[in-house]
Amino acid sequence: MTSKRPEELFIALLRSAYSNGCRRAVLPGRPTRALPQLTFLRAQTHSRRGFATGKARLSHVPQSPPPSSDEPRRIAVLGGGITGLTAAHYLARHAKDAHITLYEGGDHLGGWIKGEVAQTAEGEDILLQRGPRMLRSGASGNKYDDLVLYDVLANLDLGDKIVYPKGAANSRYLYYPDHLVKLPSEDTSLNNILQSIRSFLTEPLWEGAFAAGLHNWKHSLERKNKRDSRELEARTALMRGESLPTTDRTLFEKDESVADYLLRIMGEDRLIKNVVSGMLHGIYGGDAYKLSAKHTIFDRFWYKDQAMTHDSIMWVAIKDVFLPYDILDGPNAWHVIDLAEKGIRHKLIAFEDGLLTLVRGLEDDLKEWANVEIKRNTPVTSLAHKDGKVLVTAEGKSEEFDQVLSTLYAGQLAEIAQPANSLPSLSEVPAVTIMVVNMWYPNEDLLAANPGFGYLIPQGVSEEQNPERALGVLFDSDIQTRKEQAGTKLTVMMGGHQWDKWAFLPDEEMGVEMAKNVVHRHLGISPDEKGLVASARLCRDCLPQHTVGHRDRLRKAHYELSSAFQGQLMVAGPSYTTVGVIPSMRAGYDAAMRIARGSGAPHFRHKEPGVGLWNWYFETLESLQMKGEVPDHVGTTGLEWATESDANNMAPMARNAMWFKSWTPEASLFVDEEGKLKPGRMDAFTKKNGIKTSNLMRSRVG
Repeated sequence: MTSKRPEELFIALLRSAYSNGCRRAVLPGRPTRALPQLTFLRAQTHSRRGFATGKARLSHVPQSPPPSSDEPRRIAVLGGGITGLTAAHYLARHAKDAHITLYEGGDHLGGWIKGEVAQTAEGEDILLQRGPRMLRSGASGNKYDDLVLYDVLANLDLGDKIVYPKGAANSRYLYYPDHLVKLPSEDTSLNNILQSIRSFLTEPLWEGAFAAGLHNWKHSLERKNKRDSRELEARTALMRGESLPTTDRTLFEKDESVADYLLRIMGEDRLIKNVVSGMLHGIYGGDAYKLSAKHTIFDRFWYKDQAMTHDSIMWVAIKDVFLPYDILDGPNAWHVIDLAEKGIRHKLIAFEDGLLTLVRGLEDDLKEWANVEIKRNTPVTSLAHKDGKVLVTAEGKSEEFDQVLSTLYAGQLAEIAQPANSLPSLSEVPAVTIMVVNMWYPNEDLLAANPGFGYLIPQGVSEEQNPERALGVLFDSDIQTRKEQAGTKLTVMMGGHQWDKWAFLPDEEMGVEMAKNVVHRHLGISPDEKGLVASARLCRDCLPQHTVGHRDRLRKAHYELSSAFQGQLMVAGPSYTTVGVIPSMRAGYDAAMRIARGSGAPHFRHKEPGVGLWNWYFETLESLQMKGEVPDHVGTTGLEWATESDANNMAPMARNAMWFKSWTPEASLFVDEEGKLKPGRMDAFTKKNGIKTSNLMRSRVG
C-alpha cells in the first residue's frame, strides 16, 4: 500500500497546528516475534547498539545514584517554566537525598503559560490567556509524552478537572490569498464532503495539490519497489544460509528542511508555501525552508520515507518504547490508563482556565515539600564549575550545588556560563519572538460568518495582505472552556521568523494597534468597534527553532557541557527536544529522573522476580538473547542522545502494538466507549504483568 496523498497528510497535520497556539531502513529479513502490546521489531540486519543480529548488547550502563552521606545533595533547577516545574515535581518525589532549589527570574511560575483577568466596561471579569491554553493528546502520534502529563495530573489529583473542548474547534481556516478558507474536517456529512470538494476545485489555496499527489504516488511506488527488492534479497540470503545484506547506516543521519523534504516527495512547492508554512507558523512561528523535517511534527513521516517501511510499521524513539512500561509500573497506572484512553476520544485537553490549573497545581504541590525551595525574582547571572561544585550566582550571591538542571533558553544559558564562550554551540540555537495580543469585544456576532478555532497565515500571503507579519488568530470565544460574559474574544499572534530582520520590535501599545489592523483586514472588524478590551505581551525568544543541523549543534554542546561542567550541569526543555507544553513536561521528567536515580529509563523496574511490567519485559528480552542494561538516552548533560547515531535511538514498531492511539485495536483498550473498565481487562492485565492489583489506584477507572 502506498502512503497517503499529500492533501490527506496535510489535512491531518493541519488540525494539529493550532494545538500549541505544539531510521534506519526497514531492512531485509523477518522480524522476531512481537513482544505483547508495546513491541518494537528487530530487523535481522540491524547492527546498531542494542539491536544487533542474534544478540544485542545495550551499552552505556547507567551510573548508580551518588552515595548517600550525612549532607543531602544540593540540586538547583534554573527556570520556573513548565519544564522546570515538572522537573522539580519529580525531583521532590524521587531525589529523597536532596534539597532542591528552583530559581525563577520573575514573579510568575509557568513560563509562557500565563493569563490575567481583565474587566469589561460593565465590570465583568474576562480571562485573557497569553500563552498555550489547550493541549492535544498523543493519540495521533508515535510518542508517549502525554503519559507524563497524565502521571503528573494523577499526582496532583487534577484528573477530574480536565475539560475536553468540542464544537466549533473542528472548524479551522487558512488565510489565502486574501480571505479565509475553511479546511476539510472529519465531519462525514454530505454537506461537508461537498464543501470540501468545492474548496479543492475553486480555492487558489489548493493549487498544485493534484500534481503533488501524482508525484507523491510515483515516489511512494518507487520506494515500495526498492523495499520489496531488499526483502527478496534478504529472504534469498536466509534460504542459502548466507549473511544478510548490510544496510546504509547513514540513512537517518542526513538532515533537510521541511520544504526540501516535501519538495522531494511532491515535486513542487505551492502547497508548501500556501499550506504547510501556515501550519508551521501556528506551532513554531518558524520558516518551512529552515526548520528541520526530522525535528518537527513531520518527523514520523520523514523517518518512514527514509526507511521505506510497511504501513503497519512505525519508527519510534527507543525512549518512547520504554516510557509506557515505566509510567505503568509507577503508582498511577490506572489513573494514566483512564486519562490516556479518554484522550483517544477527545483529542483536545484543557481546564476551565486553560492551563493555569496545571501550573497552580504544580506550584502548590512544590510548596508542600520540605526539600524544595522556590526563589522568585531571582535571575541567575552566572554559572561556573569550581572544586567539584557548580557555583550559581544570583543577586550578587553565589551558592554551591552538586547538580544543576537548566531549563533556560539555550542562548541565555550560553550567556551566563563561565568562563565566557565556554558553550558556543548553545549560542547557535536560534529562537523567535512572538507578540501575543488578546482582544475582547462586547459584540458577540463578529465571528458569525466564520465560527471555529481560528486561522493561520502561510508564508505565501503577500506583504500587502499581511504587513504586520501576523502568524494567525485564535477565536477564543468559540472555543471557551468556561462560562464568561458574552462577546467576541480573539488572540492575535504576530512575528516569529518574519520579524528576524526587523531592527525594532513593537511595544505593547503598538502591538494592539497592529492587531486591530489585522482583524480589520482579515475579519472585517472595524478599528472603531466599541467596547474593546485589549492587552499585549512581547514574548522574546519564546520558541526555539530546530533548524537544519540541530542535532549536530547539540552533539557539540554535549561535549562542551561535559568539559566545562564535568557532568554536573544538565539541560532540558524546548531548546533541545520537541517544542510544546507536553514535550517540555517529558523533558523535565527525563532529566529529573536521571538526576534522582542516576540512570536513564526505565526508572521503576522491579528487581524481585515476577513483579512489574519491566520484569516481564526483560524476561522476554532475555528469551530473544537481548541482554544488558537499557541505554541512557539522557546522560549527565541531558544530550547523550545527540551523540549517538539516529539509528541507535530509533526502533521499528508494529502500529497495532501501540497503546493509547487512535489506531489501537479494540481488544487492546482498557475501557469501553462509555469510559467504563472492560470486564476482566484489568485483572487479565495485572495477572499477565505480575502487578499486585491492590497496589493500584483502580477506583478512578470505571
